[in-house]
Amino acid sequence: MTAATVRAGDESTRARMLSAAVECILEEGYYRASSNRIAQRAGVTWGVIQYHFGTREQLLLAVVRGGAEDLLRRLQDARVVGATVEARLDSLAEVIWDHYGRPEFLAHMQVLLNLSKDPRTSEDTVAALAETERQVGSLLQSLVAQVAPGSDGLGIVMFELMRGAAIGEGLREALPRSGRKPTRDTRESLVRALALLVERG
Repeated sequence: MTAATVRAGDESTRARMLSAAVECILEEGYYRASSNRIAQRAGVTWGVIQYHFGTREQLLLAVVRGGAEDLLRRLQDARVVGATVEARLDSLAEVIWDHYGRPEFLAHMQVLLNLSKDPRTSEDTVAALAETERQVGSLLQSLVAQVAPGSDGLGIVMFELMRGAAIGEGLREALPRSGRKPTRDTRESLVRALALLVERG
């Protein structure tokens, strides 16, 4: 077995454990997603988790970092297209919904909220979050400039409103018997309203 094969196996195992942690949190909740439950779901022993991450908290911190990396990749790859402001806003909304509307985002938030209060991990968590926010802010400014050049002050408002709506849709879908399945209505209505706001300047 070559070193490259071992590394590929390590990466595959690591990815499986991160995925298992997210699945456990979504299905059982943050506190029930124990080291043993995560190991069992990933098909590994607790010793394997220790080898890769050291502690459950470090594994969960890796989950947060993975979520941040996913967002950065999406923003870096994003292309805002459309002949009208509304079409360009919808293009931006697609990127935002693809990340913040996913169930995995809810797992990332549970981890982030808990680790940021844990004295053993709060410093690392806050540092990771600050670095992500810095990079995300820069990428978002570039995307918003493509939607509506010259609307600098409005850019952060557009992003916050879209992110909030996407998270709200994700929460409604995640809650048991919420009574309403998410639709594109919220997104479409928000995009139309923001387009009017930008056009009226």
